[in-house]
Amino acid sequence: MGLFADVTIEEKHKDELNITEHPTEAGASISDHAYMEAPELTMKVGWSESAGKLNGYVGNSFLGGTISLIIVYELLQKLQKSKVHLIVMSGKRLYTNMLIKSLSCTTEKTTEHVLMIDITFKKVIRVMTSETTVLVENQASPAGTASVQNGGTVQAKEVPTSVIGGAFGGDIGGAYTLLNPFG
Repeated sequence: MGLFADVTIEEKHKDELNITEHPTEAGASISDHAYMEAPELTMKVGWSESAGKLNGYVGNSFLGGTISLIIVYELLQKLQKSKVHLIVMSGKRLYTNMLIKSLSCTTEKTTEHVLMIDITFKKVIRVMTSETTVLVENQASPAGTASVQNGGTVQAKEVPTSVIGGAFGGDIGGAYTLLNPFG
């Protein structure tokens, strides 16, 4: 089963390498990692009525007439909403596991009897996850990496008045160190 456009006006292929950046205390940001973003494909495609018939096929049925343009547009919307993983063949590449990210259709006086769609596909990268159990006795530092344990009731401790808080006539709590930038 397939949906074939009568014409492809434009294709935009996007493959992007994401380079991480982290700010430093002083100076330029550092980059220590890079990964590929999922590929995107944007196409401007169209269907037209030619002698009252649509020139494309949807599955095994040949569609014809104005109603066919509506059916094709509704089919694209259903594919998008149902999140069906698609195989998309462009003039340059074959893509698998693609979802319809966006559909855009504009009708004006010169496109009244055609269906022109701007459609963006994005690849879905699927992974499998699994769980494992690690025994505490097999850990390098069980006390530091063990799960949280109930430590019982903890008694509150009184916090002494700080030197700075007392100097300004009130308690601002906590312990402070007064730094002298001039030595």
